[in-house]
Amino acid sequence: MGLVLGGLALLAVIGVVALVVTVDDPGRDDPDGPAGDVRITACQVDSGTKWPHAELDITNRSSKPSDYFIDVEFTAASGERLTEAHTAVNHLAPDQVAHERAQSLTQVDEPVTCRITEVTRVAS
Repeated sequence: MGLVLGGLALLAVIGVVALVVTVDDPGRDDPDGPAGDVRITACQVDSGTKWPHAELDITNRSSKPSDYFIDVEFTAASGERLTEAHTAVNHLAPDQVAHERAQSLTQVDEPVTCRITEVTRVAS
């Protein structure tokens, strides 16, 4: 019995790990995977707070309701990483679109470029 439960736990971990996609290079991005479900629609630094944020559209292209965990980094023109932000969407139905903001609380005094660094999609 213990061996069966251990095997099932291992399969569950492998299944969750397989859903994590790291997007370091847009050329390596799998448009059919979870990273292809997320699109940056705006990237800017708030003039009042100096906090950078990315506006995101998340479209669940899978066949099951899913939870998403998304990491975004903000870089300077030189390529230096200035800060990061995270956002989550719960129980997004198939073909449904969510509009979310990934907001950093680190003040930045220069224009930024936004880049999605990780997208995790888990069936909910």
